Amino acid sequence: MDQSKNGFTPYPTDYGPYSINPNLIRRYQPLIPKSHGVAPRSPILPSGTTLTPSYWELLYPTFFGIAGSLFLSLFSSEENDLIKHFGGTLFKLAIVGYSIGATVAVSFCISHVVTDPKAHVRSFVYPIGGALVSVILLFTTEYLLLYRFFPSSFKGNVGDDLITQFLSFLYFSITTMATANLGDILPENLTARALIATEIAFNLFTLATGIQLLLAQKR
Repeated sequence: MDQSKNGFTPYPTDYGPYSINPNLIRRYQPLIPKSHGVAPRSPILPSGTTLTPSYWELLYPTFFGIAGSLFLSLFSSEENDLIKHFGGTLFKLAIVGYSIGATVAVSFCISHVVTDPKAHVRSFVYPIGGALVSVILLFTTEYLLLYRFFPSSFKGNVGDDLITQFLSFLYFSITTMATANLGDILPENLTARALIATEIAFNLFTLATGIQLLLAQKR
């Protein structure tokens, strides 16, 4: 049937039963992403954005270390099969390694507080003081844990019960932090010396930070 006789324009046979402008088809360019057809990934964070942990997040390792050491000290025993099997080496390495990691985190915490341009010098007292107290308690519990499993690690009268030993090592940790050890409690193995050296190193870092603050305040 001839459609032109009825007033209809015949459709192009190449484009099916519907009229389509061939020029539109020629100009059409589908949006095909690059990299082999995979859409480019959008960044999770905007450009220039950095993830900076907060003050309390940097102190979490210290809090966990204090709680974990106290918990393990309650169930300490020289006849522990796991420690006896490995000779205590892994246990001692874990104590020293965790103490170093937690101390480094607290050092970053102090650096973060000091380098904050919005903070005033007077506002540094409480954050730095809180960091010092947390480190003192951390090493108190680490000394206690080491002594509970290995009594030969320290020489001196630290008491017989858990509370007395905790207070004795709290005193020992404070005097070590102040580098004013009186010699009534002495380390007897490499692990105890490593813990003491780590605590003294943190004290020197804090002292250097305090001197830097004083010099900056005078300027």
